[in-house]
Amino acid sequence: MIQDDYRAAIDIGTTKVCTILGRKRSDGSIEIAGVGVAPCNGLHRGLVTDPKATTAAVLESIGSASKAAGMPIRRAYIGLTGSHVESRNIWSRVDSKSGVKVVAEEDMRRAISVASADAQTEGRSILHVIPRSYALDGIYGVRNPLGMHAAEMYIQTHAILGDQHPIDSLTAAVKAAGIGVSGLIVEPIASAEAVLTEQEREEGVILIDVGGGTSDIAVFHEGSIVHTAVLSVGGYQFTNDLAVSFDIPHKEAEEVKLKYGSAAQDARTATEEVEINPRGMDEPLLINRREIGQLMNDRGMEMLRLLMKKINEPHVTELDITRMVLTGGGVKLDGFASLARYVFQHEVRVASPRGAEGLPEVNQDPQFAAGVGILLWGMRNLPRESHISSKSHIAVSSGPLAGSGLRSSFRKMLPRKLAGSRESGTPVGV
Repeated sequence: MIQDDYRAAIDIGTTKVCTILGRKRSDGSIEIAGVGVAPCNGLHRGLVTDPKATTAAVLESIGSASKAAGMPIRRAYIGLTGSHVESRNIWSRVDSKSGVKVVAEEDMRRAISVASADAQTEGRSILHVIPRSYALDGIYGVRNPLGMHAAEMYIQTHAILGDQHPIDSLTAAVKAAGIGVSGLIVEPIASAEAVLTEQEREEGVILIDVGGGTSDIAVFHEGSIVHTAVLSVGGYQFTNDLAVSFDIPHKEAEEVKLKYGSAAQDARTATEEVEINPRGMDEPLLINRREIGQLMNDRGMEMLRLLMKKINEPHVTELDITRMVLTGGGVKLDGFASLARYVFQHEVRVASPRGAEGLPEVNQDPQFAAGVGILLWGMRNLPRESHISSKSHIAVSSGPLAGSGLRSSFRKMLPRKLAGSRESGTPVGV
């Protein structure tokens, strides 16, 4: 079992950390072995502001996923977001000194290396260099030149870069939990992997993943990605508006948002009264849903217009894309999809993660798209390696919870389950 292709993904968000462990079957399909979710208050708008709180949330999430799967996690792919993430499309010339030749895998690798060098910017870290197309001897639009003849080759890539400091802060918080970082995957790319169809990628689509503190954007056309961006506004802003406007605790504001909030005004419920508990008042206060809806509508309109500005780049607007996919926990706000349809005048659908078997029903939800996508993207694009440990206890001894009951409970639980799985030949938790 330990030799099986088990890998883990960690989505570290503003409001939660989600760890997903899965394995790739021999037929290439991916199934989920365990999921762990923990609340997180160590980030603000996708950036680590409290390393200890972030590490503690990662530990709790890892512990839950490990317990569900019956095996300890020692490494993982990490999702990355934040306004420091930017993208560009680059054409690079791949030098050849041998005249006309057959394009081989070595040439493809060299093309990526050349493109990576061209994308390098001082003070920025390259996160992804994704091939879009090739040009062979002046013929453009070649998607896979392998085996074709050419004397001159160019490659067009989509390069995604980020600032080194926030990247270092995120990876340090993960390593403090005793987890090795096998790769950083930008969350718009991950979410797209989990929710978009091949037809949408071909015909053109705008993906927006509204998380707690950020909204991630990925635009695809003719099967390849053309634009990536991150807006530092997410679902938390709706909650904060309620908390500030009515002077109520954030926990109560979140409950009011989920139960009574709507980004689209509804005359049928506008006069319905809602009881809230403002600070400093001895008695509850009654407000109507019209007041809540107005705040939600105003914030939703502002967010969508800011997203439109992020999308309205010349290389995107010239593509005439009219389809949009929404995902992430923030899009579950009642009326948000309708508001997006009104602002963008696009065909809009709300998407949950797909492409992985055995995902618990409770996790088949838009808010888990990035987590599932991180796992899928890593499984499909990064070298095979084991993310689980053959040891009989979870490897968190270097983290702040070392010596806690979490570690000792794994010592008691894992050997029995691992032994059982070896005897039966069936992976645990699958």
